[in-house]
Amino acid sequence: MTIYPTPKPAVKTVITVLAEAFGVYAQVSARMPKKRPVRFVQVSRVGGRWDNPVTDVARILVECFGPDVETVEAMTATARTALRNAISTEVDGVWIRDWSGEQGPVDLPHPDVMDMERWQFHGDISVSTTTYGALPGS
Repeated sequence: MTIYPTPKPAVKTVITVLAEAFGVYAQVSARMPKKRPVRFVQVSRVGGRWDNPVTDVARILVECFGPDVETVEAMTATARTALRNAISTEVDGVWIRDWSGEQGPVDLPHPDVMDMERWQFHGDISVSTTTYGALPGS
């Protein structure tokens, strides 16, 4: 019988990675701020799969908002780079196995936020369900 441990928090892990990459430059959260700052990043889980007991693969959507195309393009590049550089690192007790399947970025205006530019991309973050990728029970 295969025992599946409880998955680690993928969205929180991505938020931590991106918040560290942006510092005070842009706010990063799972929800759109009620009072929108000049630059912010919204992170959502939009799917995924759990192929084996030790890895949860979360499909993550990253939306970068800013005042102009140049700013948002730079923010998107920063976010994409931070996620690639997070591979094989531990963030708040979560081992990041991989960032893959990335699609985008796409310039996609938000229908309700007409005074800001939005670019978005999505990809798969593979996080270990166990400590540093160990097999359950080991």
